Amino acid sequence: MTRYLHARTATAVAALALMLASGTRADTTIPTPDAPTLGADLDGLLDAARHLNPSLQAAALETAAADAEASAAGALDDPTFRVNSDEVDRTSGPRINKTYITVEQEFPLWGKRDLRRSAALAAVDAARGRERAVGLELAERIKGTYALYAAASAALAVNGDVLRLDRQIAKNAADRYGQGLGSQVDALTAAADVARTEVENARLTADRSAAAARLNALLARPADTALAVPTGGRPLPASTPPLTALADRALADNPRLAAGLAEVRGAEDERRLAAKAWYPDLTLAVGAIQRDNGPTGYTATVGFKIPLQAEPKRAKERQAVAKANATRQSLAATAADIEGDLAEALAALNAARQQAGVYRAQLLPDLGGAHEAALAAYGRGQGSLTAVLEAEHRLHQARLDLLRIEVEGQKALAALERLVGGPL
Repeated sequence: MTRYLHARTATAVAALALMLASGTRADTTIPTPDAPTLGADLDGLLDAARHLNPSLQAAALETAAADAEASAAGALDDPTFRVNSDEVDRTSGPRINKTYITVEQEFPLWGKRDLRRSAALAAVDAARGRERAVGLELAERIKGTYALYAAASAALAVNGDVLRLDRQIAKNAADRYGQGLGSQVDALTAAADVARTEVENARLTADRSAAAARLNALLARPADTALAVPTGGRPLPASTPPLTALADRALADNPRLAAGLAEVRGAEDERRLAAKAWYPDLTLAVGAIQRDNGPTGYTATVGFKIPLQAEPKRAKERQAVAKANATRQSLAATAADIEGDLAEALAALNAARQQAGVYRAQLLPDLGGAHEAALAAYGRGQGSLTAVLEAEHRLHQARLDLLRIEVEGQKALAALERLVGGPL
């Protein structure tokens, strides 16, 4: 009987251990016709976010507003229509009434209209850059959150396999103890191991629910909306470009830098426009004169403003210069932040890739071998149940640690893609 129970326990443990080592999921779900499909892969979530996320929609509307404003930049102001009536007393005869009807139009000179149009177009480019930056930042958040969601789902599958294994071992240990073939310590240890795995299962379930809620929030959906079971996370790239190449890509494609450059260009146009305030604009007026007892006449007027109020113009110039300098400093700060973030994200991605490689090539095979050796020894009656459980949980923890490392790598990869303005 003792040999039979040993063999039964070893067979059950070995079968589940083989399942864990091969990565096969024991819990397969048959999808129902009305099962959700959003959440099964990353691309579907990114596509849905482009249509549903309110922050991205707001950024698009701001771009549209800037574009509408630019379409009218540089246009002439509305003309002024005037009607004047004048009566002249004469020493003899009736009074003469004259009516003046004129239309006045102001014409900005010295290239002011072109500068206004150029500044407005720069504002459009800056708005487009900010819109694209919002989209990339949203994609980064979705990628990182989806990595958590996929990792928690995979960890739950691993933990579920371990939980079934622990329950089988606990049942065997309890049966052996009830038959007087095993110790009470083994039975209690196995039962405690089941409880520990159930606690881990509850924690992982909470992690997956939290990640699903964050994904739904990024899609502007109710937090408890069902998501599909993820098919798996993105693989980490086998290699990445050097930091200098990534920095060059960021200089060319990062939307925050593009927006900053457009803001600098617009501020320079405004500075030049403020300097031209000392040059007067031209006002032209044409009109007709109606008399009570005489022929209709015509009038033409040329006018311009005299730049006597100097202080407002100087203040406007100082404001424009300060704004231009501020945008340059802001652009320099953004470039420095991007360079630092690139180095940090690249280091994190390389570290995650190296750690994952060690786990797959050495640590998991070694722990798997130790687990199998403990199982074999226990099956022959030469080892203890405690050794089996410890080996099993070391292997279990290593697999969970590998999932966490891959999540960190996915977050670093998402940050790099945001910083360089697109996929690596």
